[in-house]
Amino acid sequence: MCAWRPWPYAATAIVQWEGLIEYLWIWVTFKYPMDQTVKPADTKWKVKLDGVAKPVQMSEWVDEFTIKLLIIYLEAIPDRVTVEYDGPDPLLRTTWDKQWEPWGPILGYRAMGSPFSGAKTHSALGPTDNVDVADIGTLFIDCSANNVTIGGFTGGEDGQHLHVVRLCAAVNDVTLEHNEDHAFQKIFLHRGADETLTGEYGGWTLACNGSHWFDVSHAKHV
Repeated sequence: MCAWRPWPYAATAIVQWEGLIEYLWIWVTFKYPMDQTVKPADTKWKVKLDGVAKPVQMSEWVDEFTIKLLIIYLEAIPDRVTVEYDGPDPLLRTTWDKQWEPWGPILGYRAMGSPFSGAKTHSALGPTDNVDVADIGTLFIDCSANNVTIGGFTGGEDGQHLHVVRLCAAVNDVTLEHNEDHAFQKIFLHRGADETLTGEYGGWTLACNGSHWFDVSHAKHV
């Protein structure tokens, strides 16, 4: 008869963060109640801010589900925070002594704001049906050299908002295509047709449902 063994959990956690002027707090929340009498060394937490590794200076239990990590000496508030657990370690365990296995990078979200705060500039002639907007909140359009046509996006997440902003008043077109057949994540515009800005500033605000993008810049009657 085989003896029962407390196999480690291979589960992920919820990661939230909030940055202040020179330091950043990260909250890692587990699914099960944890043993607060022990905790792993701070070096077990692999944290990256915008892809740059940062050491954890301190950690402490907030309650039986959540441990808080401290990062200091920030140059700027990051757009992307990931946390990785470099276990296993007997000092990270549930209240009934089950250890947690390692996990890969988990993307955290900002506790007091939107994680989609990045910006990028797009200038390709197109039509481009797969503009990558992962973690992007503002997509600037540079049409100073040519027309720019966008038929769709990739990387959009449920609840993400995207501002598409024309940067110049050059006599070139900036066009969003409505319900483009070949788009990865289609765009649905309020008029039900392609829309173009020519020789003027302006733009669109779009909201994603995880699969497609919807124009929230205008009411139908406008």
